[in-house]
Amino acid sequence: MAEIQKDFDILEFPLEGVAAYWLSLKKLVGSRRNFKILEEEAAYTSEPFVRHLLDVGFRGFSDERVRLLAAAKADVLLDEVARRFNLMRIAIMDVATGENPHRTLAKLYAQFPVPPVSDDKAMTLAQELLKLLPEHQAGQERFYDVAHKAQDDRLVVALLFYVLLSRHEGKAGCQPLLGYVSSRFFREGLAMVIDGFDAPFVRKWLKEHKAVVLAAARRKMVMSTEMCIAISARLDYEDVFRVARSYMR
Repeated sequence: MAEIQKDFDILEFPLEGVAAYWLSLKKLVGSRRNFKILEEEAAYTSEPFVRHLLDVGFRGFSDERVRLLAAAKADVLLDEVARRFNLMRIAIMDVATGENPHRTLAKLYAQFPVPPVSDDKAMTLAQELLKLLPEHQAGQERFYDVAHKAQDDRLVVALLFYVLLSRHEGKAGCQPLLGYVSSRFFREGLAMVIDGFDAPFVRKWLKEHKAVVLAAARRKMVMSTEMCIAISARLDYEDVFRVARSYMR
């Protein structure tokens, strides 16, 4: 039986890795007459777009409908990622300019129809993280992480913490925590600020990197959709691979 990558993030996983995932599913299905085995795969797959494709791609829907449903889910997920990148950008630029944390919080909340956590609670939790820092203990690293998959309330608190930290300790005070940050977007943007890059340059880098990441993710989603349809159509392994190669350099 083919070995399946159970836990991956389509945003960060390379295109070739995403293609390999679908090819491994083709091997898993083999010559079976039905796709019931993929129902189990959907239950164990944490990647939301892939899980959606596994749910809609093998139910007898027309290719056109599968593409429609996949595109709708892609828009929802990529809009969410874009919003989280915007939140990170706000925090990075506010570290760069030494912004008042209360103003930062107002800017962050402008990205939400309804704030995920109250102003007072967000500020209190961020200040508690600041107090914890001198007594840092193993296992607390997760509190300082910034990730695009974090819950909204935790992301807001973490971003606010970095703005507070830079106000108290200066930009260099954020340096020791960069190793705990899983988001490349936030980590590299903040590192540029710490290294003294001017704000317009950092702002432009964030804008361009966001566009590149989202475009690459959309390509992986489109490729995944077409490979899913190819597997559903019972194309042989080599033909499914040909579909994948159409999206590769």
